[in-house]
Amino acid sequence: NGNRIPLGKLPAAALSPPDADQLARLLTRGPVTVNLDIGVETAPLAPSGNVIGEIEGGARKDEIMVIGCHLDSWDMGTGAIDDAAGCGIVVAAAKLIDALPDKPERTIRVVLFGSEENGGFGGKAYVLQHADEVSRHVAAAESDFGADRVWAFGTTFGEGATPHAAEIVQVLSRIGITASDSPAHGGTDVEPLGEAGVPMVDLRQDGTDYFDYHHTPDDTFDKIDPATFNQNVAAWAAYVYMVANSGWDLRAGAPPASP
Repeated sequence: NGNRIPLGKLPAAALSPPDADQLARLLTRGPVTVNLDIGVETAPLAPSGNVIGEIEGGARKDEIMVIGCHLDSWDMGTGAIDDAAGCGIVVAAAKLIDALPDKPERTIRVVLFGSEENGGFGGKAYVLQHADEVSRHVAAAESDFGADRVWAFGTTFGEGATPHAAEIVQVLSRIGITASDSPAHGGTDVEPLGEAGVPMVDLRQDGTDYFDYHHTPDDTFDKIDPATFNQNVAAWAAYVYMVANSGWDLRAGAPPASP
């Protein structure tokens, strides 16, 4: 009769790609029996927090660039690629800029977000707590996809700011980075800033092997290649330095059409 029968919450489980591949190989040999022990529990909410550090700017210090990562991880592994690597990348990039003789024009705010894995609560809390200065945020980006090479640079800059994105790509091309053909997402924790109108930036990484380790016991420090990690740091430092020392309006709309 078309009436829906409420089933309540259904149990669900995820199988990592390496385990799925192993299961597929076994199935080619014949029938397979799987014993599944999900072994999870729902715990009460607990306090978390964001860790925030700044390189205070000069003449434009009231204008803020956010670069971030998230502190929490799944407890099956050590969280090396998700997301300790991201935290190392953005902190290292900021440290390189901070070591320069002159401070940047704009303030660079490094945010290590808490409680991303179970709902992006750190990013949501950031926007609420900094609501009075969201309009002064120049751009936001998050490193949260491991430590493999950055290969593309994407933005949600306004149409009038696309030449600035091209200028950044011209610099980043020296380390193998091209322009992205799709708009930036920014990252789970900075997404609330994007929804509030802050321009987003993606430094897109090669994720070929990322989901072989993501949220598994294999997410350990040995999966991080120092050479690709350093390429990430170089890309982030170059992007942040260029924008922090510019007067670019990354929200700029298209110029009016000529009469």
